[in-house]
Amino acid sequence: MPIILLLPIVFLGALLSAFGGILLKWGAVELTPMQRPTDLLLIFLNWKIMAGLFMYFVPAVMWILLLRKVELSLLQPLMSMVYVITPLLAIYFFNEQVTVQRWAGIAIIVAGVVVISRS
Repeated sequence: MPIILLLPIVFLGALLSAFGGILLKWGAVELTPMQRPTDLLLIFLNWKIMAGLFMYFVPAVMWILLLRKVELSLLQPLMSMVYVITPLLAIYFFNEQVTVQRWAGIAIIVAGVVVISRS
């Protein structure tokens, strides 16, 4: 599969996964403290957590379909874009502070994705 077709699909998968993480966090902070094993059922009654899990599931299916046509050694590093998108969404939705050290790590990931996408 040509890289020009692969990148938008991988980016969509990473974007969905990142939004899945945001929804999981949003739902998790709303949970009441767990005191009994049955309180775990509250996880399955929280629509944000369920939506977050679904947002993880869809990219997994996309991943399986892509793996049929694309080398794992190319595809796996490209999916690391989720580590770039997630902090940006966390800043926007949760007003999280991202340190200079984290931004440096994110820059390294982006550089790696650029190098790998050109191989």
